[in-house]
Amino acid sequence: MASILKVDTIQDQSGNNIINENADTITIGASGDTITIPSGATLTNNGTQTGLTLSDNILFNTASKGIYLGVTTATASNLLDDYEEGTWTPTVSSVSGFTNTNVDDDYSTYTKIGNLVNVRTYLQFPDSSGNVSITDYAYIGGLPFTAAVQDNAMIGAYRYNNGSNASAFVTTATINQIRWVCNYVTGSPTRNGGRVSINFFYITD
Repeated sequence: MASILKVDTIQDQSGNNIINENADTITIGASGDTITIPSGATLTNNGTQTGLTLSDNILFNTASKGIYLGVTTATASNLLDDYEEGTWTPTVSSVSGFTNTNVDDDYSTYTKIGNLVNVRTYLQFPDSSGNVSITDYAYIGGLPFTAAVQDNAMIGAYRYNNGSNASAFVTTATINQIRWVCNYVTGSPTRNGGRVSINFFYITD
């Protein structure tokens, strides 16, 4: 025959409440206590959690899990299940105006949030000659993630000095490379004195 134990409060030897029930609210421990769930144990919540405060990072037991943001139900469009940041190595495959025999890259970083990728870099072509013109371009590979589509955005530049600069647009030329194309020049910026600036967003699968 099964036994049933009915209590309102369970205390430790010092008289501190371990479990307390009052008006349909169950309190486990007290402020400042540490409650440990043993390795291998599973904590399941089939109700509603309110007022949860965490003092450490959240680590899921499988890489495919995420967090639903701004909703109270599991809505696929509100699921954030991927975030990554790091560095990437630009590879210049084709140029016009510039000389790509000697390419210096700096600040080549990326951030991926869901399927949106932001890549940033500065490229210098120190062996180039002449001034930047609106016919100059550079194809740059080495993207950290394959692009899903080809996009256009007015987010490129060529920085030389306060009086001589150029603007450009950047596109995903293929799913594996982007294209920097000069479309406006101010003053007389030389090709070996400045740097190509790229801050580009694209969509991945």
